[in-house]
Amino acid sequence: MPFHDLYEEVQKQKSVISTKWLKEQAIALSTINKVKEQWSGVLDASALRGFYIEGPLGPPVPLEPNECLIVLSREMCQGPLGAHWRRFVYTKELMHVFDEEDEKASTREEFDLQIEKFGDPTKDMSPQFRAEIKALWRALMVLCQEERRLEYKRQLNANEISVDVIASALRLPVAYARELMRDNFEIVTASLK
Repeated sequence: MPFHDLYEEVQKQKSVISTKWLKEQAIALSTINKVKEQWSGVLDASALRGFYIEGPLGPPVPLEPNECLIVLSREMCQGPLGAHWRRFVYTKELMHVFDEEDEKASTREEFDLQIEKFGDPTKDMSPQFRAEIKALWRALMVLCQEERRLEYKRQLNANEISVDVIASALRLPVAYARELMRDNFEIVTASLK
């Protein structure tokens, strides 16, 4: 499984994982051969921080087959923590290269179902919404090696470090560094490897 291969490669890295390296690995391990990134001033970061589009597509977003575009909110990417937000959201969107075919929103109706679920948690979970959840957890799994995560968790439990310090070291928003430290992190992510 391609994501499993990426996860294993991440574990071998000794430093903070770069998004450039993750992009190169995602291209090598998936059917995608090119990843473009674009910042948009139209996206309201309080409603939508980013999204993933896969080609082939014609205008207004021309993409070749096996090419993808990650669109990020310019508002989110700027400011004192903009680099942290960009790093997490870009990686989360990049994890969609590992989606199964039935998880891709290839019609307006599938996309609408996915968006509706964000606003109404009582709606049935579509394969596309499930892919969003998987992408989030997979991003966390590849932005911090498991050995490093466990050491941070040990230090946090011993009151030797704070979640803010962990977030800064990993260059992540604090909320997502907190998710890495969840007691059930290994249980939640076990089926995603």
